[in-house]
Amino acid sequence: MKCSKVRRKLSRYLDGEVCPDEQRLLSEHLELCRECQAELAALSRLGDVLNSTLEGMEIQPFFMTRLRQCVREEVRPAMIIEKIRRVAVAAATAVGIVVSLLIGNQAGKTLYRSIASSYVAQGVEESDIFGLSSFDEFSDGSLSDVYNQLVAGGHSG
Repeated sequence: MKCSKVRRKLSRYLDGEVCPDEQRLLSEHLELCRECQAELAALSRLGDVLNSTLEGMEIQPFFMTRLRQCVREEVRPAMIIEKIRRVAVAAATAVGIVVSLLIGNQAGKTLYRSIASSYVAQGVEESDIFGLSSFDEFSDGSLSDVYNQLVAGGHSG
């Protein structure tokens, strides 16, 4: 187990709030790692000092309720900002995709028109430009005939 993971769990380890498997892994790590042992000792001393300091104090009614409310008020703006950020990223991605499709569509049309016009200027049939002459063997009114008419700009090729 890495030291960073162990240190995040030391407080729960001291309070006995870890499962038996996790307790075994933490104990094994603590036997070998001097730095984590020192961190555990410091955390334990801090807990002892806090316990001895707070021992005679009386907690005011609704203290925990007010504390939780303060924590919620601090967390709420951060959550709202995170939600706004997620929506903004999703919207920007969607806009990027739409713009890319529009640019690609326009570029494709421009490319098609320039290729077709250069071949037409040379006297080549439009249906031969894109290999559509293979559709010529199909009968009039068939799907290939309709496709040829659409590619040729509305008149039979």
